[in-house]
Amino acid sequence: MELLMAPIGKTMKIIKIRLDGEQKKQLANMGFIENADITVLTENAGNIIVNIKDSRIGIGKDIAQRIIVTSE
Repeated sequence: MELLMAPIGKTMKIIKIRLDGEQKKQLANMGFIENADITVLTENAGNIIVNIKDSRIGIGKDIAQRIIVTSE
């Protein structure tokens, strides 16, 4: 499922990131890599705040739709 559809408060695992180039590199630098654990903390108008690698990061819905996750 897309990260945008993930339930709030449940730890998920990133299985694929459907981005290329600089955007994918920037996300990787923030910890958005395959097999990383991620938890959606809040959602507001499609934008979400996630907890990944002990950091809180806000991302837009356009990016969240390109991150594929699964429950553990």
